Amino acid sequence: MRLKQTEKYRNSNLIKPEVEWLADGVVTVDLFFPTDAETAEAAALVVGEKMQLKQVEVIHVEVLHPVEGTRIQIKGVFDEDIDLTKLKVVKKEATLSPEEILNYVKKNQLKIVAGTGGSDEHSVGMREILDIKHGGVEAYGFEYHYLGTSVPIEKFVDAAIETKANVILISLIISHDDVHYKNMKKLHDYAIEKGVRDQLIIIAGGTQVSSELAQKHGMNQGFSRGTKGIDVASFIVREHGKNDAS
Repeated sequence: MRLKQTEKYRNSNLIKPEVEWLADGVVTVDLFFPTDAETAEAAALVVGEKMQLKQVEVIHVEVLHPVEGTRIQIKGVFDEDIDLTKLKVVKKEATLSPEEILNYVKKNQLKIVAGTGGSDEHSVGMREILDIKHGGVEAYGFEYHYLGTSVPIEKFVDAAIETKANVILISLIISHDDVHYKNMKKLHDYAIEKGVRDQLIIIAGGTQVSSELAQKHGMNQGFSRGTKGIDVASFIVREHGKNDAS
């Protein structure tokens, strides 16, 4: 009976979320409410119904702290088909080979200034992009100057001028009030003010950073979760080569 019900999803362009069976439509949703557990459970069921999920049920309840609230996880069935032919899929650009990057960097002596901007103290992600032991850009011949965390935005540009760097890498994790995008614009505008924007490749990274919005706020590129050193290195080489050719 189940095979008959899901026949249209076999060898077609239609898909649905699934957990146990083909196209069963089962999804889970994480929610947080600043209330007690009983109230949060009732509210979570309403949220699931308003999201038009079917067969909604609470599968996890966790009181984080009595004065903070409750984390709730609900399960439900999403009963709509997704047509693969109508999806807008953004393909990730293929990375250059390590040899290509090494040769280009050596020839052009590319230098990087990097750090975590504003009031942000996060450093792990940036270190993974930079350090050779994590497969960072150092492995591809880049010389970098790490400025640390909570770096004033203006210092990135001033340091790039001082060290004659070609690239600025800024990590921006905190996103409250869109401060990460405001700092991107501030960095872009300050580079213009100092007369060096055209000489720099400025890249922002962070869990809430998207390529489209980073470029909208003045960056050459933005990178988010799952980015590796070779991804950043490949972009820098391509961008520098493009600018050099023009």
